[in-house]
Amino acid sequence: MIRTKLKVYLFIWMAVLLSGTQSLFGQQLPLFSGYLFNTLEINPAYAGFRDALNVTTMFRKQWVGFKNAPQSTFLSADMPISNKRVGVGLKLVDDRDEITKTLGAQAVYSFKIPTGPYSTLALGLQVGAYHFNTDYSKIDVIHSNDPSFSQNVNTTKLNFGTGIFFNTDKFYASLSSPNLFRNSLNKANNTVAFNDLKLNMHIYFSSGYVFEISRDLLLKPSFLVRGVVGSPLSYDISTNLWIADMLSLGFSYRNQSALVGIIDFKILPELRVGYAYDQSTSSLNIISKGSHEVILRYEFSYDRITHSPRYF
Repeated sequence: MIRTKLKVYLFIWMAVLLSGTQSLFGQQLPLFSGYLFNTLEINPAYAGFRDALNVTTMFRKQWVGFKNAPQSTFLSADMPISNKRVGVGLKLVDDRDEITKTLGAQAVYSFKIPTGPYSTLALGLQVGAYHFNTDYSKIDVIHSNDPSFSQNVNTTKLNFGTGIFFNTDKFYASLSSPNLFRNSLNKANNTVAFNDLKLNMHIYFSSGYVFEISRDLLLKPSFLVRGVVGSPLSYDISTNLWIADMLSLGFSYRNQSALVGIIDFKILPELRVGYAYDQSTSSLNIISKGSHEVILRYEFSYDRITHSPRYF
């Protein structure tokens, strides 16, 4: 009976998640390398997974050396409730460059279904809104009366997302779409800029496994496949080495984009600090000195006698 219900839950979630995947247009949501330490950024089903009130912030400065390069800030808080069967949380994002600015707020919810002694399936939802602002007056154009740049974008759009997260004590698999709606960003302003600018659907699939090399050494290979409607698939292949649950050293390859080095250090049992450096492997490498990212996470372990380590 439980397996039958589980199949029904999975079918419904997969149908919702994979519907409307036609026609994708460039990576539009901010991209953080720190998703390796905060899956909630890409999957609402992760809410409450760490069995504590978990507060995480990430700041990314992209393409250092490139004038008016993008920068992104992410803040999240999540916690388990209802005997840890339910997770709730909040995500805030600020993504900007010289002419565009995106602010977003999302409420997240997850429901956990035990599938074995050491395994759980979580189903997640998120709902919120993004505010988009684009100031075309900051662009130098040849023809000042070009209608493509005649009117700015200033609009707020509702957003809905969903995800699935399955884990054992050593393995995890994650499938999610943080934004399911294909919103038009400039129709409300009646502008013809860029022939109807849209925020497209994003889909993320990731998985990883933790190998125990010794009592104090753990190795976690993982991957992430990223799909944006209208663009080719991209992927990350990563490896993290955990040392005595105090230090994590990692390396990622992002296809046709960057090589990433990442470090995570436990300062206190509740506090971890991380840093990531992306070295571009594209043509941007000529003018960019790489991208820098700082990750800070604090866990208020109010109901945990021992702080059990989590590696994903």
